[in-house]
Amino acid sequence: MNARLILITLVTLCAMFAVALVGLGQPSSADDAADDSPQTDRDRWMSVKLTSAQRILEDLTTGDFDGLEAHARRMQVMNLLEQWIRDEDVERKSDYQGQLNAFEFATKELIRHAADDNSEGALKAYVALTESCVRCHDLIRDGADE
Repeated sequence: MNARLILITLVTLCAMFAVALVGLGQPSSADDAADDSPQTDRDRWMSVKLTSAQRILEDLTTGDFDGLEAHARRMQVMNLLEQWIRDEDVERKSDYQGQLNAFEFATKELIRHAADDNSEGALKAYVALTESCVRCHDLIRDGADE
C-alpha cells in the first residue's frame, strides 16, 4: 500500500515535470518580437507563464474545459518549479509570498472549475490569477527600482 502511494506520487511528479518542460520549448508571442537583449531565466519563465495564461483565456472563450484544465495544471507546475529554483531575494518577501499564495489558490480554483465545466467559476478564478500576476510584478518592479 505504501509503496503504491510512493509510485503514484513519483509518476505524477514526473508527468508534471514533463508537461512543464514541454512548455519551456514552446515559443510565445513574446518570442516573435524583435528583441536583441539576452533573455534571463526569469524572462523565460514569464514567457511560458504568459503563453499559458493566453491559452487559458482562449480555453475560457471557446468553452474548452479539457484544455482549460490542462493549461491551468501546466501553470500550477510552472509556479511550483519556479518557486523551487528561484534564489533571488525579493524586497517585500511577505507581500511576494502572499501573491504566490493567491496565484496558487487561483490556479487550483481554475482546475476545480474546469473539471466541473463551470465557466463562471473558472472566469472568476482566471481574473484572480491575472490580478495576482499583476500585483506580483508590481512588487518585483518596485523592488528593482529601489
